[in-house]
Amino acid sequence: MKRKKKFLSGKFLIASPAMMDPRFHKSVIYMITHKNEGAMGIVINQPIIETKIKNIIDNEELKNNSNIDNIPITYGGPVDTKKGFILHTKEFKDETTIEVADKIFLTSNINILKSIVKGHGPKKTLFALGYAGWFAGQLEEELTQDGWLVAPGDSNLIFECKAEKKWEEAIKSIGINPDFLNSSSGKC
Repeated sequence: MKRKKKFLSGKFLIASPAMMDPRFHKSVIYMITHKNEGAMGIVINQPIIETKIKNIIDNEELKNNSNIDNIPITYGGPVDTKKGFILHTKEFKDETTIEVADKIFLTSNINILKSIVKGHGPKKTLFALGYAGWFAGQLEEELTQDGWLVAPGDSNLIFECKAEKKWEEAIKSIGINPDFLNSSSGKC
């Protein structure tokens, strides 16, 4: 049986200055899955400041819990923006949890929020609304157009680094000084 390649799963896509889509300007995307059929990732560095979780969920038990206000919300991408996704550490797992890489998991259901507000959830989390998605071949084309740089995934960058520093730190992680980047490459 032939195993499917995971390609960029568990890695970061870093928007280069050549990225033409303004929705992804200086974005860092943590790749959840990347297969021949397409790809999915979560933008990890675009906080949504004007929205609180209690304003977007219907669960009364959670709405009335003051711990819910301490969970920051990030714009995860332009696809399915009404759906929440939580990147987290290993302390929570249920039947819907996906292990993306060592130490990094993804869960997308109300049970993880209930666990978090009761103090039984994962130690570190990043809550995102929506995701970035690509159909078969689309991401590969964007990579050939110099829209993205690729870096190894790193739980510290996801959970510890401040949102406004993540793009710069991701660039530095691959040995590039962000001050030297420009939007035109050396192609002839």
